[in-house]
Amino acid sequence: MASRPDSTAIAAMDARYIKPAFLAYLDIVGDPLRATTWPANLTFAGDYPDPDMAGHTFVALQPDFIDISDVRFQEGGAETVTCKLSGLILPDNDLLNILNDEANWRGRPARLWQAIYNENNVQQGVFWNYYTGRMVGMPITGSPDLQVIELEIETYLASLSGPSNRTYLDQGEFDPGDESAAASIAIANGNSSGTLSGGDTGSGINGGGGAGSGNRGGGGGGGTVTNWL
Repeated sequence: MASRPDSTAIAAMDARYIKPAFLAYLDIVGDPLRATTWPANLTFAGDYPDPDMAGHTFVALQPDFIDISDVRFQEGGAETVTCKLSGLILPDNDLLNILNDEANWRGRPARLWQAIYNENNVQQGVFWNYYTGRMVGMPITGSPDLQVIELEIETYLASLSGPSNRTYLDQGEFDPGDESAAASIAIANGNSSGTLSGGDTGSGINGGGGAGSGNRGGGGGGGTVTNWL
């Protein structure tokens, strides 16, 4: 099971004319979709080293009816990949009914492969798997004449790691002495005075001592913080 082009495929990329072919596998319960942008169906032998390809036929689709976004990798994994399929390739209502039930596809595997053919339509090297992830979204848009399925695929890492949804208001969870969140909220509400918690305070920005005035508090006792700004 190749995860990158072999030496034959790499050498073929230097040719003046090359013809890339893409494969897509969507593990949809009840009706797995195997498709290719190559103009003819592609059938793989039963002993092919990749189990998702071995013994299966990938049905030819016209490239005009399929679009796969670029795969961009970053520190946390690859960005979401969008695979657009024309509704023309899904004419039966049975499959559309399957897609209407998210349990039949959400979180299930989706894989993409690529290979290089030369100008004589001869495959050069292996098909390599360049993206594997899980289906996370599949909105169906368009009209009765042409439906478009926009399949969203995320890597396993991205699909398992949800956003933290943290803001600066959560700073206190990491630094208990940080009062900036309370101060910011008070200022946003038009309240420029308040009491900071935790120990002795004084009058002024740098409270913490006794009663004092000005920009610096005194040396002991407690007081109310004023003039945060």
